[in-house]
Amino acid sequence: MKHCKEVVDFCLDYLEGELPVPEHDRLSQHLSICTECVNFVETYRRTPEISREALALEMPVQLKEAVKSYLRMRCSK
Repeated sequence: MKHCKEVVDFCLDYLEGELPVPEHDRLSQHLSICTECVNFVETYRRTPEISREALALEMPVQLKEAVKSYLRMRCSK
């Protein structure tokens, strides 16, 4: 991998184990030296899990009402 952009392009296939061996090996080698790409791949991997957790949370009624009130105020201007 010469460029970090390639990590973005191959990330899903890499995580799902669908990259051909040469590309997988190059990406793994790049990840061994590029902490920014390691962080990107880890964030990409965890996004669905974090999203499910966030959607499962119930917003407190007071907060929900405060947000609604704020949005009504902003939209009526």
